Amino acid sequence: MARDRPANGTASPSDMETLPSLKRQRTGPHGQASSSNGGADMQIDEPVPLINEVIAIQDVPKWQETTEASFGGIVAIRFTQPIAFDTDPPVCSLATGFIVDAKRGIILTNRHVVGTGPFVGEAVMHDHEVVEVRALYRDPIHDFGFLKFDPRQIKYMKLVEIPLAPEHARVGIDVRIIGNDAGEKLSILAGSISRIDRNVPEYGHMTYNDLNTFYLQSAAALSGGSSGSPVIDIEGRAVALQAGGRSREATNYFFPLDRAKRALKLIQEGRPVLRGSVQTQFTYMPFDVAQKLGLPEEAEAMVRKMRPHDIGMLVVATVLPDGPGASAGLEEGDILLQINSELVTHFVMLEDILDTHIDKTIDITVVRGGKTIEVRAPVQDMHKLTPSRLVTFGGCVVHNLSYQLAYGSTLPPRGVFMTATGNFLPNLDESMGYVIERIADQPVNDIDEFVAVLRSLPDHEPVSVVTYSVSDIHTKENTTVAIAHQWYPISMYTHNNQTGLWDRTKIKRHSRVANFSPTNIRLPVLSDPRAGKAADLTRAMVGVSCSLPLSIEGINKIGIVDYGVIVDAARGLVVASRRTIPLSVCNLALIFGDSLCIPAKLRFLHPTHNFAIIQYDPQRIGTNNIKQATLSSTQPRQGDAAHMITYNRTSNTMCVNTVVSNMWEILVPIQYPPHWRCINTETIQYETKLPSDFRFGLVGNDEGHVQAIWMPFMRSHKSDTVAGLPPRYILPVLEALQRDEEPRLRSLGIEVRPNSLASARAGGLSDSRLDEVQQANPDRNMLFTVARIELMSKAHGVLQELDVIISINGRLMLHIDDLEVQNTCNALELVVLRNGKELTLQVETTEYDRGVDKLVFWCGATFQAPYMALRLQSSKAPSGVHCTFVAAGSPAEQYELASSYWVTQVNGVKTPDLESFERAISECPDSTYARVKVISYDLEPQVLTIKTCYHYWPTSTLTKDPSSDSGWRSSED
Repeated sequence: MARDRPANGTASPSDMETLPSLKRQRTGPHGQASSSNGGADMQIDEPVPLINEVIAIQDVPKWQETTEASFGGIVAIRFTQPIAFDTDPPVCSLATGFIVDAKRGIILTNRHVVGTGPFVGEAVMHDHEVVEVRALYRDPIHDFGFLKFDPRQIKYMKLVEIPLAPEHARVGIDVRIIGNDAGEKLSILAGSISRIDRNVPEYGHMTYNDLNTFYLQSAAALSGGSSGSPVIDIEGRAVALQAGGRSREATNYFFPLDRAKRALKLIQEGRPVLRGSVQTQFTYMPFDVAQKLGLPEEAEAMVRKMRPHDIGMLVVATVLPDGPGASAGLEEGDILLQINSELVTHFVMLEDILDTHIDKTIDITVVRGGKTIEVRAPVQDMHKLTPSRLVTFGGCVVHNLSYQLAYGSTLPPRGVFMTATGNFLPNLDESMGYVIERIADQPVNDIDEFVAVLRSLPDHEPVSVVTYSVSDIHTKENTTVAIAHQWYPISMYTHNNQTGLWDRTKIKRHSRVANFSPTNIRLPVLSDPRAGKAADLTRAMVGVSCSLPLSIEGINKIGIVDYGVIVDAARGLVVASRRTIPLSVCNLALIFGDSLCIPAKLRFLHPTHNFAIIQYDPQRIGTNNIKQATLSSTQPRQGDAAHMITYNRTSNTMCVNTVVSNMWEILVPIQYPPHWRCINTETIQYETKLPSDFRFGLVGNDEGHVQAIWMPFMRSHKSDTVAGLPPRYILPVLEALQRDEEPRLRSLGIEVRPNSLASARAGGLSDSRLDEVQQANPDRNMLFTVARIELMSKAHGVLQELDVIISINGRLMLHIDDLEVQNTCNALELVVLRNGKELTLQVETTEYDRGVDKLVFWCGATFQAPYMALRLQSSKAPSGVHCTFVAAGSPAEQYELASSYWVTQVNGVKTPDLESFERAISECPDSTYARVKVISYDLEPQVLTIKTCYHYWPTSTLTKDPSSDSGWRSSED
């Protein structure tokens, strides 16, 4: 694209004398025009233009021509990395690339765009033609990679190749960075190259960092999306590749194109791109620093004579343990002099030798402390050190430790690295980067051993997992986990060099049933005499572990360990908080006295009160001192003595003596997205503030019976409040289960809140009603107002928000528990105050549903029927299909489907329920756009186009199935 003469008559440097002289006024210190003698009428002298001003003026048309000619070769890249890999989380992003081979359809961009793991992308040409791209090649360590597209799919625009010219990168030359900066499809930023021998920039720990190369540097303020942009000189040649920078300092880093140009040539010739390594990182040190490391004067003189433009030498920075460099005897601080008797002072020379000597031995001459040392080292294939397989299970992603991560922590490139912890080890901070060393006392040195051990583990049996962080290799952690294979299906993904995809293979686990014999346990005993008979309640408290394998109903995947209370030891029934067990899709276990962990299953989730009942197998417990708690049906009163039996911060049992201070309706504010909240429930508060320091406890009366269960109430994903739940809410459900009956409850489908009599009177409450209420309830001047009405309930359309409920079935509603009559009645007669008038209404109740019974997974999003919290919090239900979760790196995220949208149509087909939605998406072929009409939570309609990608995001369903051990059945089973 170089030209002999500028277009449009632009002057060349030899034509400078023909340019008109520049005119400008001299200005004073504050910008005002001035003259040498201060006369206002003096003629201002016309200074002679500076040479750089002349060149800048004449270059403007030239740069315009160059940049415009480049547009046809620069593409915006929309891409996703669907599965976490190495240091990259799943992500949807934008970047830039440029065409380097129009005939073959090859685009050059960054390695951190192509990624080292699964990649899905498309390129948007300058004329907005869109074409799919796949990963063709990514360098094992350097920040460049190639994408492939089919040039035949570009029908309306002539493709432009941008030549690679790393040899033209010079300090001081002006360049243009053209690309997708800050999300703009095409942005042009100017700069000049200030350095060409910068050591690799360091972006931080647990992220991608290049090595064994120079970088170029310039001053230009770029932002997200510019990665992969060509750095173009005035002749239209790419002299470097935009790679990164520091926006705060307006400093930009460019990757030199020497190795990319070599790789492109090999790919064009159909030859493999060989990359060699001795597992040693070098850095470039100036001569003055090398002298301090022991560089002899005669060696420096020799280098300066042979390479007069060099200002330094390569120095060993890191030698990986057990690698070829370490085995050969290389050490940090060694100054590289020669390889195979050839002087090597630059990275390009170093890599040329390594890349051409794979599986051979090279002679390395270094200077160490002033002495010349010669060593021999075998050269390894760097591609074999780069993971090409990964394993997923339960949201966890593992692969062999990469060469890149090994350098970051000076570790040998072996072991099983966990790039996403998922539900396997949810309490570990995956940003710290963990290596799995042992599982169930078996070593795991690679993912093959990891899969073999994982397949052999029985369901729900606790095993130990030993890990260490690459951020802290000195500390090992031992975590106990119980694998639930129903929720943790194992899949192996293997990179396919031909297609660029990662092909999935499902791995079946061994059919192994755990053989167990009853285990003797002893629960802690409280010896504090102040507890009285309530001391025995410690023998009814057990640990409850709940992990959520899916994010649904506005609740993210979480793992919680808290406490519960044994209420029926013979049947193995335990009561826990719904803060601990918020969803029916869960994996449960019980922990007895920190000595035994056994699986449990969910029996009941109360739809409005804050408790769940779960069940374990009593036969798994041998000799024990368990004593089930007796739930009191007596309503406590203010001033009653209470003994709170709880655990302190060191997990020791303790007693806090207190008194009942108040009984009050707990009011949990609504959250977005809507999730389950405790409503229509009275809780018990105690006089001392000390109980608020504890998340769980049993509050016993003088007889040792439980008058309240002190437990957490969910407020949001990260916060909760604590209060005492009276047993009277639990007893009807417990008694049904003890009769081997499934509890069946009915509901009006409303949420009520306390309303003062003053407010009711202002709304039209008559004086006679006011007197009646005050006489019936002298302790509290209170009525209740309808705060929300559940969509699809029979009360919807009969009751209205802000109705004040005066009576139910002829009885004044003076207490929140008066609403409990709804649980057993098919219809209720309500007298309400509405707009100043009393109305008598017949309102039918609805049987509580059992929660979600089916989930549909499509394009990385999870869909379900409207759940109770959503129905209660929404004013309108546009559809029976609600998006409840969107996975990172999925098509749903890329095309902006949100986890609060209602789906009303797919490709013009209405979707009033999940069944019709399933039929509609089954007609959407792979790699095609589906037109999805959605309505936001705020009832704003829009149409999205979502491109399917069934290779990484297949369609599946999860259906409630009582016959399954987990209670659920997947269509992929």
